[in-house]
Amino acid sequence: MTRIALLTQHDKQNAVQAPLAAAGYVVHTISNVDTDTLGTFTGETARKGTQLDAALAKAQMATRLSGERYGLGSEGSFGPDPHIGLTGWGQEVLAWWDAHDEHVVYAAVQGPDTNYEQTAAATWADAQSFAQSVGFADHGVIVGKPGQPFFIKDCGDWVGLEQQVRAGLKQGPVWLETDMRAHRNPTRMAMIRRCAEQLADLLQSHCPACHSTGFGEVLPIYGATCEACGAATAALKGKKTRCTVCGFTEHETIRSTVPPARCEHCNP
Repeated sequence: MTRIALLTQHDKQNAVQAPLAAAGYVVHTISNVDTDTLGTFTGETARKGTQLDAALAKAQMATRLSGERYGLGSEGSFGPDPHIGLTGWGQEVLAWWDAHDEHVVYAAVQGPDTNYEQTAAATWADAQSFAQSVGFADHGVIVGKPGQPFFIKDCGDWVGLEQQVRAGLKQGPVWLETDMRAHRNPTRMAMIRRCAEQLADLLQSHCPACHSTGFGEVLPIYGATCEACGAATAALKGKKTRCTVCGFTEHETIRSTVPPARCEHCNP
């Protein structure tokens, strides 16, 4: 088994170690670094750069601190769904870093499988209803906002949550949000595991041309033709798999034609 260093203080090894074991890696956890200094979901510290940048920075730091050749970084992002903006949406990225060859492989998953939510509670009953809806106490709830005297991230049970909320209500409505840190959010942990499974597949895939690890970046190809008029449409035609190291590509056709109902010319 090949050692890979993971920088985390939120128990993410529990989500990634089994999938990566299937790819031949044993996870070495580095937990004595405050990763909140790299960015927090509650806004005390802003994340620098993109989600990919943050995941790679953690993977690179893991190799420097551990002396291992391989490092693993994890970064999550949450917000409203990109379609109609009415439900929560999660995005997870894992970055695998080879410090020797200076080669990075990314895996990413996204979707509505998250309990990401916020509310302003005017009464304890409001707060209690919100907490129940997001799965407290298995899923953490954060009370207040940074800078407020009743801001707390670690309400571990109903007694503590009620005490903190009632203290805040003396000054007005209390802001509540789901705790998106992995160790306090089993729903997020499940998505990280899905991401790790995708990464494990990539780490077992090698470029046919240069044999680099991680062959699997998929780019869509649009332009399937209409069966009736023969015009190119916006429908998916196939996909292109590309090596991020040498640029070698493989093309796969999914469909060549689509029915007239999918054609922008026949059905403007």
